[in-house]
Amino acid sequence: MAVAADAPDDRMLKALQVSESRYRRLFEAARDGILLLNSDTGQIEDVNPYLIELLGYSHAEFLGKKLWEVGPFADRAESREMFTLLQAQGYVRYDDLPLKTKAGAEVPVEFVSNTYDCAGIKVVQCNIRNISGRKHMEEQLRQLAFYDTLTQLPNRRLLGDRLSQAMAAGKRSGGYGVIMFLDLDNFKRVNDAHGHAVGDALLTQAAARLKACVREVDTVARFGGDEFVVVIADLDADRTEAGVQAQMVAEKIRSALALPYVLKISHEGAAETSAKHQCTASIGMALFKDHEASQDDILKWADGAMYQAKAAGCNLIRVCAAAA
Repeated sequence: MAVAADAPDDRMLKALQVSESRYRRLFEAARDGILLLNSDTGQIEDVNPYLIELLGYSHAEFLGKKLWEVGPFADRAESREMFTLLQAQGYVRYDDLPLKTKAGAEVPVEFVSNTYDCAGIKVVQCNIRNISGRKHMEEQLRQLAFYDTLTQLPNRRLLGDRLSQAMAAGKRSGGYGVIMFLDLDNFKRVNDAHGHAVGDALLTQAAARLKACVREVDTVARFGGDEFVVVIADLDADRTEAGVQAQMVAEKIRSALALPYVLKISHEGAAETSAKHQCTASIGMALFKDHEASQDDILKWADGAMYQAKAAGCNLIRVCAAAA
């Protein structure tokens, strides 16, 4: 006996059910957040499990509410404007949109939304991707590119940018800036006596002392080896007064670096010991204002003054005559 074939309407219904089932599986299993909105009202029609997990709100807390009524988006002042733009253009994208979880933590996301027609109803699908890992990696790469790995101070590349900023600040305010070039006087003895690990520990301590001597807005950079550079902007507009201010900071730095360093020393098979080490610094200074001289010239002036301090006996401060 022959089996009757499915009617066309039945086949269409089955195909639709298969399609809906396939979409539902993708929706539920997606490792990006998916938010479905009514295009006319902004009301949330559905939200997938990943977004619930990411933001900490339950399905019920999302469902039926307007986009700007739910915590993560209520925290965004522009959420209503964002939806208005979406209605007008059918597409909105944010490459880095910070959203807050229910617990109050901030999560950076990539937010992409599109409008499409579903059985005669316009639906907005918002895809929300957590980019915390990517941003962390970008920050690590930035750290490697612009900061010294040992001391975490700005490196020579970032120093150039900071010096440019200090020169620009002087142009706006009319005040002087100063660059200080520092070299630790007897650092080589530490490496020779105790090894590079102990020398690295001393450099780390010296970096911390330098940072403690200046303001948060000032720059302390590691130039290389046992050489450091300090950049201070917004000194007095009068050259003599600016020189006095710079001298006070340099003396504070010289005194701080001259204090004994307590260094931990360990050798394989032996108990850890500690030793005090005196390590002073020779400091060369060069005042600058606006763009009266190039960065290279200012650095050369300060470097030359530092060598004058070395030649005069170390643990001294000298000001470059060309910049005085």
